[in-house]
Amino acid sequence: MFCTISVRLKAHVCNTKQPLSKQRTQLFMSCIIRSNTGHTILATAVVLSCDCVCHIPWLGQVRGHTKSSGRHIHDLLFSMKKQDAPQLRHLKYRDRIGGKFPVPSTIEVQVVGSGGKGVPKAVMLATDHSKYLFNCGEGTQRISTEFKLKISKMENIFITHMNWENIGGLLGMGLTLEGMKLPKIIIHGPPGVENVAMMAKGFAESTSMVVEKKALADGHFEDSAFKIDYVPFCKKGFEPEKFRELLEEKEAKEPDRKRHKKPLVENAVAVSYVCWPRSTQRKIILEKCVDLGIERGPVLGKLKNGESITLDNGTVVHPDQVLSDPEIAHPILIVDCPTEEYMDTFLSNEKLASHQGCAGNNPQKPALVVHMTPLQVFQTQEYQQWMERFGCDTEHLVLNELTSEVAFEGVYRYQSRLHLVHNTIFPQLKHLPPERWPGATTEYGFRKENGDQLLKGEKVVAGCANLRYLYRPPKGFSRDQCVQLDHKTYVTEVLEQQDAEKVLRDLHQDISSQERTEDSDSTQENGAYPRLTFLGTGSSIPSKGRNVSGLVVHLREDATMILDCGEGTSGQLYRHYGDQAADVLQNLKAVFVSHLHADHHMGLFSLLRDRKAALEAAGKEVTPALLLAPFQIARWLQFYHNQVEPIQGLFRHIPLQKLLPHMLELPENEEMYQEVLQKVSLTKILPVEVEHCPNAFGVALTHSDGWKLVFSGDTMPCQRLVVAGTDCDILVHEATHEDDLEEEAKMKRHSTTSQAVDIGQQMKAKFILLNHFSQRYAKIPIFSKAVPDNVGISFDNMTVSMQELPLLPRFIPALKTLFADEHADLEAKTLKRNKRKEMQGRSQATS
Repeated sequence: MFCTISVRLKAHVCNTKQPLSKQRTQLFMSCIIRSNTGHTILATAVVLSCDCVCHIPWLGQVRGHTKSSGRHIHDLLFSMKKQDAPQLRHLKYRDRIGGKFPVPSTIEVQVVGSGGKGVPKAVMLATDHSKYLFNCGEGTQRISTEFKLKISKMENIFITHMNWENIGGLLGMGLTLEGMKLPKIIIHGPPGVENVAMMAKGFAESTSMVVEKKALADGHFEDSAFKIDYVPFCKKGFEPEKFRELLEEKEAKEPDRKRHKKPLVENAVAVSYVCWPRSTQRKIILEKCVDLGIERGPVLGKLKNGESITLDNGTVVHPDQVLSDPEIAHPILIVDCPTEEYMDTFLSNEKLASHQGCAGNNPQKPALVVHMTPLQVFQTQEYQQWMERFGCDTEHLVLNELTSEVAFEGVYRYQSRLHLVHNTIFPQLKHLPPERWPGATTEYGFRKENGDQLLKGEKVVAGCANLRYLYRPPKGFSRDQCVQLDHKTYVTEVLEQQDAEKVLRDLHQDISSQERTEDSDSTQENGAYPRLTFLGTGSSIPSKGRNVSGLVVHLREDATMILDCGEGTSGQLYRHYGDQAADVLQNLKAVFVSHLHADHHMGLFSLLRDRKAALEAAGKEVTPALLLAPFQIARWLQFYHNQVEPIQGLFRHIPLQKLLPHMLELPENEEMYQEVLQKVSLTKILPVEVEHCPNAFGVALTHSDGWKLVFSGDTMPCQRLVVAGTDCDILVHEATHEDDLEEEAKMKRHSTTSQAVDIGQQMKAKFILLNHFSQRYAKIPIFSKAVPDNVGISFDNMTVSMQELPLLPRFIPALKTLFADEHADLEAKTLKRNKRKEMQGRSQATS
């Protein structure tokens, strides 16, 4: 016979700070009842010990309950899967109050990316309950995560023009929002912009992301916080009838991935936005109520809602007599004139012109104009004159190449720690603290070259990451959260850790001793190439410490090759090399893409664009770079060429399938293969079909100098890779998971650290570099076994030559010290996971 049990839980499981979920509580109760079938249970409360869940003090009396059944309950408790993430709190609140948020009491404009070189150009309108993003270039998601911008409240993304600078981060942002259980993303902007997001969904490993497009023909978007007017304009000379047809876009459908011979939508429209904040409700002025003899009570609510009331003495009181003055909600303009082709229609646009020349309390007067116009257009006399037509009370925020190039403070902090380990393998990043920049105009690092004449007046402000404009309550610009680099502080933080100075001193003495020995043994320069520079060593999505896949291989002084190029690779390249990035791009001969998951190729278009700009700036011919990639990428390239911007002259696609040994028997493939070898100065390129997703490849590169480099891409342990890489000098192998997560690695078709090392040992690799770590290992991975002396760990912004590789294993003890807190947290999670597995195994054995 069953009885009702009243349970009260107050617990910490395995020393964590997370209380048990309601779901676990209910299942725990049911386990007690089932394990005591036929017994009478008299229990009023159960409390789990804060010290260890294995010790449970019963506060009631349990008859017939054995010790073994109690352990069985605990095992079941630990083996339970975690509950799916609940509905987001703000969405739950919106549903509870009738599906509509109240008018926000706070509104601010926050700079996500300033548009400086290597930094996306994006701003966010933020209120109490919702956020609205304007443009989403590569790196937007990474900055948002670092600044903890609560992007889970962001359902609407507004795009000003369909170019990669504005849309390159859409997929990464969408996958992040999907992981946060946001039900859908609504995209606003030029016709066809949603097709790019839909097409890119195919590169996600698994996604149910829902993308909706708001048609420009609707004229505006509105909710309880804003009414946002669309202001579309087109290229000069574009036919008015055709322009109207583009605006009458129909509901977007999934684009056809098989046919892209004709443009789906002509890319000839740009959009600016006029954001009208909703006015707040007028407030009761109690002093006036007292003067009129109004007592507290329901009558105040009527007055606040705009109703007149009659007092007991017959006096009629109207709302205006006791309420504050109505708020005049001045608009915020987001403007972008993408190229000079759009200048005539942009400068003559009547909707934008209606906000110029306004002053005082004129509701048309903008409080703020955000200029996302690129420098090439922004610096023209016509644009500067248009800008001056706004009233003297209007503030201007400029986001373009004039602004600060520093956005990822975490990257600089991280590199400053690593720089203490070795100053050439982990070089300091090129952007010094802003006050030391040549030509800096202010403490926030704004460029001076053209800034004197372009950023004139107190009301014109150059953007920097995390700059905020406080609209409601009105406080103007706030720089208290802007990124400012402080390398001295970063170093001090490290050296204050226990034993840090001693460990580093011992390491440097050990390195100096080894270098002296090598100098006495040999004076040759062998080993200077290949030089490997890691731009991204993480998997899936970028984190503060690790960007997604990207590896620059310096084949020789005047030739480079890039292996994989996830989102943000171009920005990482610029942060690492600084002004020398142009030389690297000019020498870029080929890009290898291992497979079509987004974290391995979504940085390609920025890379090709920057390479073209570097060659043109140097007065050199823009020759196509080789693109060694699976055949299936051709559909995406053709789609982008037709839908967004022409790129086909920037690359020559060499399908990897055609370079497989059995395919080289065809004369045309052999001829193409020889051309590739000649361009990249290699004697052999051997693509290898690996065990990951369909059409996933690793590659073995053999140079005329005799060295051999193997790059695994993403893969499970693969014997074909072992055969292809036999006796290689360097193996760069993915090590996504730690050994305790072997089942997860198998399920996701990745490798563990030990599996990667084992593959290297099987192929007799002279040195093994572990790469592509899960973002749970943002600082340093976990090793369950002793690390062999020919195994090293890759880090973002690490650059190492073949002769320096033997130093990397010596770094591991020092790295564990420098990242002691993070390493201890990872080990604690591993212990907890192993305990759970042990409990689950015992539970299955007894059942």
